[in-house]
Amino acid sequence: MVLKSFVTAVLPGDSLDRLRAGRNRVALFAERYGRRQRAINAAITVPGLQRRTRVAGSVWGVCMARNEEDIIGHSVRHMLDQGLDGVIVVDNMSTDTTPAILRGLAAQDARIHVGSDTQAAFHQGGKTSYLSHLAWRAGADWVVPFDADELWFAPGMTVKEFLVGLPSAQDMVWCDFRNVYPLPEDGRIALDSGNAVQVDRSESSWFRIAFRSRRWVWVGEGNHALRDHPGIPVRGLHMLHYSYRSLVQYSRKASQGVAALEAAGKGKDVAVHWRGWEELGENERESRWLGYLSGEEGSTDGAFVRGDRVVLADPSVWRRWDPNGELQVRV
Repeated sequence: MVLKSFVTAVLPGDSLDRLRAGRNRVALFAERYGRRQRAINAAITVPGLQRRTRVAGSVWGVCMARNEEDIIGHSVRHMLDQGLDGVIVVDNMSTDTTPAILRGLAAQDARIHVGSDTQAAFHQGGKTSYLSHLAWRAGADWVVPFDADELWFAPGMTVKEFLVGLPSAQDMVWCDFRNVYPLPEDGRIALDSGNAVQVDRSESSWFRIAFRSRRWVWVGEGNHALRDHPGIPVRGLHMLHYSYRSLVQYSRKASQGVAALEAAGKGKDVAVHWRGWEELGENERESRWLGYLSGEEGSTDGAFVRGDRVVLADPSVWRRWDPNGELQVRV
């Protein structure tokens, strides 16, 4: 402790910053080649994914999915409509028809590469890091990690057009998001039904991240940041978050998530929205769900302003962000 205090006192500030950065990088490299990451990599297989040199301007998406049969087809097709050159989707031990849907998508479109993940534990950061490595090996210039319940957009253009139009020095982009809920009279969201939904007008306090590909990146849990990159991402991408499609669906998602967290030995501060939901009784869940739909309560994974929502006529069909400016108009 005395030696540490002495070194801190005598070294210039920039030297200390470099020392800390170097120590962090050593720890990250040890993690990359450590037992846990090797087990994560071994559990993921993507048959038939060809290795290519980097293709300038190519944008690839990577996604993990478990029991997302009602939305996975829509979200993968949406990302391709956003100009992505390839999508890698791995199924994580689904018990519904998600694997069959993914196989059907891959049979129809050569840009879709389907694999499997046989590890039950929640290691989202490590798994996304490995999928990003696979995208880099396949020739990706940019990588967009997305969840099955996320629809990404750019204002006035496709996601690909936004990313490839950035200056060469810009290598990270933040994507803000807004939660989507069913109307109270519907109680559930059915993708491709054309039914209206309600959307938070205020963006979340959290962001997702997209980045230029490298041989290896250390993606943080939740896909919010890169653990080895101190820079500040540019903003400009937006996302609709369809996590709350029905009471049954969300309860299942929370239960699956908590089980995966426990299998991974994650701390109680990770995914507190899932843990909080799992602790509720059946009547409490129903009451909380009705509060979500009425706008009197808000989810714990985003900003919440009571009643600050807008009803939209099925924004899942959008090709550009908020094309009619409905999220900007306040009444």
